[in-house]
Amino acid sequence: MKRHLIILLALLTTGILTAQEKDESPFGIKLSGFVKNDFFWDTRQTVAAREGHFLLWPSPVELDNNGNDLNGKSSFNFLAIQSRLSIGISGPDAFGAKTSGLIEGDFFAQANDNVNLIRLRHAIVKLNWEHLEIMAGQYWNPLFVTSCFPGTVSFNTGTPLQSFARNPQLRLTYQSGGFSLLAAALSQRDFSNVGAQGATSSYLRNSAIPDMHFQVHFGTDNEEGANILAGASGAYKTSVPRLTSTPGALT
Repeated sequence: MKRHLIILLALLTTGILTAQEKDESPFGIKLSGFVKNDFFWDTRQTVAAREGHFLLWPSPVELDNNGNDLNGKSSFNFLAIQSRLSIGISGPDAFGAKTSGLIEGDFFAQANDNVNLIRLRHAIVKLNWEHLEIMAGQYWNPLFVTSCFPGTVSFNTGTPLQSFARNPQLRLTYQSGGFSLLAAALSQRDFSNVGAQGATSSYLRNSAIPDMHFQVHFGTDNEEGANILAGASGAYKTSVPRLTSTPGALT
């Protein structure tokens, strides 16, 4: 009986180890996110987006015939549209590089009419070598430097002075020491130019040339916290506001 029990335990152990070996996979998925509620009260009317959530600035004084400020009325709102869900993906090495991906969505929407509907925030795949990174997908516009943006009480992160946009793009980043070189080609989707036809990506698409960016950064990181971050950038973008100047005539 004891011998049979030992054999049975050995078989079970072998089966568990074999199952574990089969379960080992170079692919991995990690879920993350948060639930966020915002409660805000403004002493006057504001210029803002998303039902007052994305604050730009207070509305100017506008007097009626009796000298009363029409924008001097307070307002409030409760919103949970910043709640977010992220899926991080890891994969097998390819071409000597680490592979990874990210899909992220929230309920902030692209415009006031779509508030509470889920939107695509980020969707990227990356190849990482020792010094080089290739990234493709929708991510922050290169002018929004994730290592350097203001932390504000309101959710505007310094807008309108700070660029706040995401673009489908192909980005190459080379890092060595404290230096970083970035080159990117962008298209437009949720954040597009405004022209004769309203806000649309067609102005850039019809130019047949992506929005091109080049940046150089230098940064230090030490334990005392006295860090330095400096950079310079240049961009080249063309647009075609319309295809015809008069009916039937190309511009």
